[in-house]
Amino acid sequence: MKSRASKATLLLSLVLLAGFLLGLAWPRFQASFRYLPVDRAIDRYYVSREIPSNRLEVLIRFAEQAIDYNDHYRYYDGLSTLHLLRAQDINTPALERRGAYESAEREAKASVERAPAQPAAWLRLATIRWILHDEPEAVISAWKMSAYTGRTDSSLMAQRVAIGLAFFSFLDDEGMGLLRDQLLLAWRLQPGSLMSVLSRTDRQLIVTRQLVKNIDPDALMELEMWLERVR
Repeated sequence: MKSRASKATLLLSLVLLAGFLLGLAWPRFQASFRYLPVDRAIDRYYVSREIPSNRLEVLIRFAEQAIDYNDHYRYYDGLSTLHLLRAQDINTPALERRGAYESAEREAKASVERAPAQPAAWLRLATIRWILHDEPEAVISAWKMSAYTGRTDSSLMAQRVAIGLAFFSFLDDEGMGLLRDQLLLAWRLQPGSLMSVLSRTDRQLIVTRQLVKNIDPDALMELEMWLERVR
């Protein structure tokens, strides 16, 4: 009799435990399910560079609903990306663009507060602050964090160089070192993207010479030859 009672108690305990665990997991499942279209749309965007304007609003609501279920950093990061795309979309009314940029900044900040090791999110934060004409210190601090958390991420180097060059006069010695490092890495890993940046922002290599002439004169010579060919 006692054996049966013990088995019944054990079974009940297992059922209660399973219910408890399911209750904990259910919001995460709902969040993941709601966020799935956002994930797919952003992945497709990086291939096609296009998300229909009317789809952006729907996806933003999906990401917000996912956060309501589970405030995971990835959902904030995706929401930030969507707000940025909406700010840059030609069909977004001009009066709504600043608000969209500010929303993108807010969600990016929320994401890196929850998970600091996100170089792309930090770089997005720096880029948005640059666009919004924020204080140089605010731009540079996010820019530095992007380099610290993903120094060798080649997909981010050219944009880091662009921001570093734009804020060159505000950089301290540490910032100068980071910009030099990113410029030389980009030259080795993403030369085409780097040339595109330099041709727009430092076509005469005035700043670039200051950065690398005493560190890597061979790289500087190659940069000069490359730019000379495209002039």
